[in-house]
Amino acid sequence: MRNEIPKFVKWAGGKGQLLDQFEPLFPKKFNRYLEPFVGSGAVFYYVIQKFKPKEIIISDINEELINAYEIVKTDVERLIVELKQHKEYHMVEGKKYYLTIRATNPNDLPALERAARFIYLNKTCFNGLYRVNSKGKFNVPIGSYKNPSIFQENDLVELSKILKKVKILKMNFEKVLDYAKAGDF
Repeated sequence: MRNEIPKFVKWAGGKGQLLDQFEPLFPKKFNRYLEPFVGSGAVFYYVIQKFKPKEIIISDINEELINAYEIVKTDVERLIVELKQHKEYHMVEGKKYYLTIRATNPNDLPALERAARFIYLNKTCFNGLYRVNSKGKFNVPIGSYKNPSIFQENDLVELSKILKKVKILKMNFEKVLDYAKAGDF
């Protein structure tokens, strides 16, 4: 089965190419699905398509990533407007614009702008890496894309619909395991 729901971010260590190898390890029946390292969501998307669990909890410790998932879930229309602006400015100013956005402190931005910044940087940085320095500042150089695909509007709208039924948590994997009960995957 192919993972038909495109991911809205690239993520180092993503599992998309390993899903066929993982499937035999997945339980055939389960009550809820808990994803402790959601990243780009490759396994999450695969599981919801194949197994259609009634309850889903996704989580990650990365605050920027979780904020982006929350905004896709709750405010996708305005997020798309923000991403279109990033795309326009990037096409005109390129590296100069990238460095300006990268230097912006995400803590100084409202959640919507913070999510748009995160997605823009993820789709234009080198290999979709997420890396911060010892001061917590994103420091990945710009990628060498001529026309980066910053977002796909239809994909974001579809993902927003899917996420309406999903609980999204920002926490480390050990705490997520506290949510697990017998019969969960």
